[in-house]
Amino acid sequence: MKRTIALLSVMLLVNSIQAQEVEASYPPLTVKGNSIYLPGKQLDLNADGFPAMVQTSFKLVTEPIHFHLPRLVNHKDIKFKSGALDISKPTPDKVNWMVNNTSDSLDMEVKGSLNLHGMMIYVVKITALNDIDLENIRLHIPFTPEAAKYVKGLNQKGDERDPAIDWKWSATGKKEAKVWIGNPAGGLLYTLENNGYKNTPASWSNGDKGGVHIEQKGKAILADNYSGERHLKKGDVLYYNFNMSITAHQNTK
Repeated sequence: MKRTIALLSVMLLVNSIQAQEVEASYPPLTVKGNSIYLPGKQLDLNADGFPAMVQTSFKLVTEPIHFHLPRLVNHKDIKFKSGALDISKPTPDKVNWMVNNTSDSLDMEVKGSLNLHGMMIYVVKITALNDIDLENIRLHIPFTPEAAKYVKGLNQKGDERDPAIDWKWSATGKKEAKVWIGNPAGGLLYTLENNGYKNTPASWSNGDKGGVHIEQKGKAILADNYSGERHLKKGDVLYYNFNMSITAHQNTK
């Protein structure tokens, strides 16, 4: 038994050293202003904390990734004022940031991080300051046509993107919506999720109201991640968390 434990300890130590050596072989992550640079990839942050520009050897989005929160009464988007974007001092392999976006009706706290391998983690906390009825809550990811040749996930098999893709949360126990959109040279893998993957994300799914629709809108291939109508009471909190990985290469088959 002691020999087994000792062997396991040695194996864990060797794996840890190997991981550190692999990590050390990468150039460190660097930050200049609101831009984050990592090997073969770049992320520019918007004032609201969401990606303003994402690229590998080409641009992945036509404009900043953003949320829409229209009021039910007049269908107009709530306008947020962004506080200071606080970007932490980066380590060689990770950087964190946060910002609070405020309005007269809602607060939207955005916490994000990016690691050396292009993995972004977002925690988006929406708090109702008053009773409010929302027509929808949407996360829009406007892909460039170049970056949206293939789609994997959402019942798509990695073939060329269909002109229109519709996907709905269902009662089959799905705990996340996960989709890769890109071409063989790169793309974005993104996931809509809860904290901890334990249950179907109540905020995103909103019963049977939420889903994902992908179709060309103007110059962009728009991934419209929506959750449907919401009726919030003062103090209600919703989490619209999502992850994104900037992929430099993807096998579409």
